[in-house]
Amino acid sequence: MRDPIIEPGWSGVRVLARFEDGHTVFSDEDGVDCTAEFARVAEAITAAALAGQLILDGFLTVEPTQLVAGTPTHEIEAPSSGQMMTQFIVGSHVARAVAPQRQLDPDRPIAFVAVDLLEIDGSPLLDVPLLERKRLLDGSLRQGELVRITPFVRPPIDSFLATWRGLGFQALAYKAPNSRYTPDAATDDWSMVSIPNL
Repeated sequence: MRDPIIEPGWSGVRVLARFEDGHTVFSDEDGVDCTAEFARVAEAITAAALAGQLILDGFLTVEPTQLVAGTPTHEIEAPSSGQMMTQFIVGSHVARAVAPQRQLDPDRPIAFVAVDLLEIDGSPLLDVPLLERKRLLDGSLRQGELVRITPFVRPPIDSFLATWRGLGFQALAYKAPNSRYTPDAATDDWSMVSIPNL
């Protein structure tokens, strides 16, 4: 992959966050509405929205709130640990009889970390290059304790690896800067790489 951007691979619950008509709803990777479980975070996204309508891809996670004592994640120059799931089914609504088991500690603050912007004010962005989606994402949300936008860096990153590993990060997501968002499909333009033990 030529001249990739490199992001954290966040752990937690992968969701689509849909903000419109003054409120936010979450759908998990199976299309199940999980808004009630994370109502406080949904309200925070509603308050942080800087557009009339948004569809965001991201993670509900404890990492940005308690990753490093006294160091907010948005102040860390670069990324992180976790799993990068395959692309998300945009708009899928799969029925499921049993509620999923969430792997989040309810006693720790949970935040939403936006990794991509799929639609803004009714304009789909799936075919827009990644770096342009990142630019639009930066202007679409007001960041705070419960709403974050994932950081990204460009190579070379050798000088950061020991720091990231020391912070507990285990993997990095590499993405082609001109890549499109391909829902429900794997792409050669995105890959996960483990941070080596140094």
